[in-house]
Amino acid sequence: MKKKSNLSSEKIRHKAVKLAKQIIRKQHNYTCEYCDKREPQVKTHGSHIYPEGTYHLLSAELKNILCLCFTHHTGGWNSKEPSWHKNPVEMIDWFNEKYSKRAKELKKLKQKSFQGDLYYWTKKLEDLQNIWETINQKQI
Repeated sequence: MKKKSNLSSEKIRHKAVKLAKQIIRKQHNYTCEYCDKREPQVKTHGSHIYPEGTYHLLSAELKNILCLCFTHHTGGWNSKEPSWHKNPVEMIDWFNEKYSKRAKELKKLKQKSFQGDLYYWTKKLEDLQNIWETINQKQI
C-alpha cells in the first residue's frame, strides 16, 4: 500500500499563494496601490485581481495580486471608499486604467489552459522562494 504524501498540490499551492502575497506587499513597500497609505498607518493585504476560487491557476501569479489597504481590499462596514469586494466594477475600471498593460497580460493568462498538478505548484513555490530571497538580499 502506497503511503500518502504530506505535501499535496493544494497544500503547496496555499504556501505559494501566501508567499506571493508577502512578495507583493514587500515589493510595494507595504503601501496601498489605490490610496498610497502605508503600514503602520494602515494594514495592507495581498488582494487577487481575478478571484482565487474561480481562477485557481492564477492564485499565486504575482501579476494577479495587488497590495491594498484593508479599506480598499474588503472595505469596512461604514466605509465610503470603494473596495475590491464591495465595488468590484469600479475597482476593475481603476485597475484597467492604472495598469492597462498588466490587465492585458492577465486576460491572456486567464485564458491559458494548463495542469496545476504537484509538479506545477512545487515549481511555482520554488520560483517564489527565489524571488523572496532576492528581495531580502537587496535590503541587506
